[in-house]
Formats: sequence, structure tokens, C-alpha cells
Amino acid sequence: MDEPMAQYSRFDVDGFDAEALLGVVRDTRFEQRLLAGGQFRACVQRVVFPEFSLDSGAYNLPIFASGSFGEDLIGLAMAVNSDGPMWANGRWIPAGQIMVFAEDSELNVRPRPGGWQWAVLLISRGVLQREAVTRLGRELQLPRSGWYSRAATVMDAARLRRTVLNTLHDAAHPIGLVTPALVRGQADTLLTAFLDSVAATDAGLPRRALGSYSERYRDAVVRRAENYLKTQCDRAYDSRALTTALGMGERQLERLFRDAYGHGPCQWHQMARLNLARSALRQAQGQGAVTEVAIRYGFGHLGRFSGMYRDMFGESPRDTLRG
Repeated sequence: MDEPMAQYSRFDVDGFDAEALLGVVRDTRFEQRLLAGGQFRACVQRVVFPEFSLDSGAYNLPIFASGSFGEDLIGLAMAVNSDGPMWANGRWIPAGQIMVFAEDSELNVRPRPGGWQWAVLLISRGVLQREAVTRLGRELQLPRSGWYSRAATVMDAARLRRTVLNTLHDAAHPIGLVTPALVRGQADTLLTAFLDSVAATDAGLPRRALGSYSERYRDAVVRRAENYLKTQCDRAYDSRALTTALGMGERQLERLFRDAYGHGPCQWHQMARLNLARSALRQAQGQGAVTEVAIRYGFGHLGRFSGMYRDMFGESPRDTLRG
């Protein structure tokens, strides 16, 4: 019987499309929202080996992504390239730092402005521990729930980054006959690089998994504010209503949001409504659709809505509707 081979796929996105980006990580749904204006472009790649998979995406603009990993799979993630630390579940994570997510763990992530590339390796706990015993002589101390991260050494980060990029390049540009032995070699090299990085992270796991009090507090407040604002996407921003709902001052909330997103809750709310409007326009039909969508999401002035929309997505609402 022939051995199973690796499967490679790639798709390019020209213009922000939330629906197309939902499944960028295998067997997951990560909702993504554009956080800066401009012409969005992305390249998403996937390599599926017999016992695990590698997903990677390179984006030219910052997005906010929210989702969770599969029930039966450990997620090993890193920012391969980033112009600065990214915000992940209330923490700032430098490029090259390894993150370990238990099964069904949530991830809310936002990079700083500028191009960035992420990578996620998905593998079952049993396979990961089996390989750890074989290669390292012991099981890893993996979280039973939640996630943790660690500051990688320069050498570890560079090695893992190089291995991920080489794996993607070799899968996209095979030279000669791709044999089972070659696929096994690629899989071994990639898994070993991740295993070595994780093995250096698992001492003192419970403390790191919890994070600091300030991180947990900041993340909890921002999530509560987001959840409230999501119920208000059919109307303009109301700072008094938001601060009353959260029971905290406007200045404190503004500071926490700027720490998490680089802008305040008012701009967050406007961007959320524009992203929803774009998704609605991609599915709408008819001459009156632009006006109907604008009103649905609380934009009372059609001209201002069109201007904000163009600044955000690099095209007019009518261009999206026709596309």
C-alpha cells in the first residue's frame, strides 16, 4: 500500500473577504475583521502531513481574528514575521515566541500595523506526546485547558521561523519527484523544530498559563466591552451607554482599548459596523442594497458612509456590491 503523501494548498486574497478567511486554520472557524484602511492582500498556505498540519497566512494589513482550535487537536502557534509584538488573549507576544493551546482553546489575536505572517501546527495530544517521548525522552507538560506562551531565545525563534518558511517553500516548489521518504523528512524536521521549542517552555507551566493579574483584567474588560458593542452595531457609538454597561470611567476604558487595539472603542465600533456592512454587501443584490445596508448598520448619511467605506476597504460600497 502506498504511503500517504503531504497535501499542499494555497489561496490568495485581493480585497478583504471575511468569509474566505474563516477557515484559514484547518477544522476551525476564525472570524476576522479588518482593522486598518487600505487594499488588503493575503496569502494563505496549508500543508497536511499524515499526522498533523501546518497553516500559515501572510497579511499586509492588521486584522482582528477570533476563534478556537479543534476539540481533539493541540495548537502550536507563532508569529513568523511581525513588525512588532502582537496582542493575543490579553498579552503582547513577540515574533518568534511559541504559543501552546490546549484542545478547544480560544484565541483572540491582533497584530500591530504592518505586514505579518503567522503559522499554526495542529496535532493530536497523543501523537505529540508519542513523538516527544521518542525524540526527547519524556512527555511534554502541556496545558489541560487554556494556553501559555514563552519568550523564545533568538536561536530558537530563528530556527523555528526558518523551518516553517522552508517547509512552505518546499511544498509550494517541489524539485523532482516527491517521494514518501522526502515527505517523512519534511515532517520530521518541522515537528522536531516545534517539539524543541515547546520542550523549552513547559517548566513552571501553571503560573505562565494564568498570566498576570493586569493581563487577565485588561483582557476581561476589553472582551466585555466588545460583547456589548456587538449588540449595538445597528446604531452610532454611545460612550455613556458603554461606560454605564461596564461600570467604569470613559478614560480608563479608552486606555485599555488603546492598549489592546491601538485605538479607542469608538473607532472599534465604527470598524466593526463597516466590516459587517462589507459582509452584507457581498451577499446583497439590487439597486437599493447600499442604502439598505448603510441604514441597517447605523450609518444615517450615505455619502459619509461611502467615504468611510472607501477609506477602509479601498473600494466603494457599489464596487463591492457589483463584485
